Amino acid sequence: MERRVLRRIFWPAVVGLAGVGTVNVMTLLTEAQRTKTPLDVGIPLVLEFSSISVLVALIPAMSVFMRMVRPERLQWAIVLPLYLGMSIAFSALHVLGMVTLRKIAFWAFWGRSYIFFDAPFTDLLYEYRKDLLPFSVIAVVFYLVRRVEEKRYQVVDGKSESPGRLMLKSGSRTMWLEAAAFDWASAAGNYVELHGNGTSHLARMTLLALEDLLTRSGVAVVRVHRSRIVNRAKVREVLPTRDGDFVVRLLNGTEVRGSRRYREILARHEQTSP
Repeated sequence: MERRVLRRIFWPAVVGLAGVGTVNVMTLLTEAQRTKTPLDVGIPLVLEFSSISVLVALIPAMSVFMRMVRPERLQWAIVLPLYLGMSIAFSALHVLGMVTLRKIAFWAFWGRSYIFFDAPFTDLLYEYRKDLLPFSVIAVVFYLVRRVEEKRYQVVDGKSESPGRLMLKSGSRTMWLEAAAFDWASAAGNYVELHGNGTSHLARMTLLALEDLLTRSGVAVVRVHRSRIVNRAKVREVLPTRDGDFVVRLLNGTEVRGSRRYREILARHEQTSP
């Protein structure tokens, strides 16, 4: 699914950014002609498309970041600092790559150096403010496209045909499972591995889609790790570990490792349990 999300964003972004760059180049050339200012046609091309090339190169990195830092799964006190840090890194990499390409191009085509910084602090702050827009647009688009793809996987690869009964697909295989038999599940790439009644099954869907599917089927699921969920009704006890994380022990004795950042979520679920 992640490759599909990246493809849906990458090529439209390339076309869109190339279009914006072309318009900007034509605008600069037209303005130079209007004011009778000598301007080599290659200079605006280098200035615009050096920036665009680096922005395009940063899209896969944004895909990885957006996959790891999911706003709907983490607390905002964690999400906001991470996104702020990523926006700064995004701008820094954009400026570094852009200036490097321009220096190489100016030396290769015109035999002279390219000077970007007059006042480094002011210039970097100005570039950061400009980079906030493409960073925000890319982040929002990734979020929306991923949500659409997850819903698509949920509809195609998993559904509830009757109350409490799930239909799941794995390749050409179709499986029917009783929702109440579900114990826990973990993410495995584009699949999830479900465990219940002493058996395990691999289904082609996202963990979030499975979580939604189980909730609609009447199963109270809780996330204990970025890549693991458990059936709250099957939890016997929660045990702390020395490193600050925890282990969820199920009624059948299975132990599922949990992450400290989800401990509060588990505690809230326990408080609201009947």
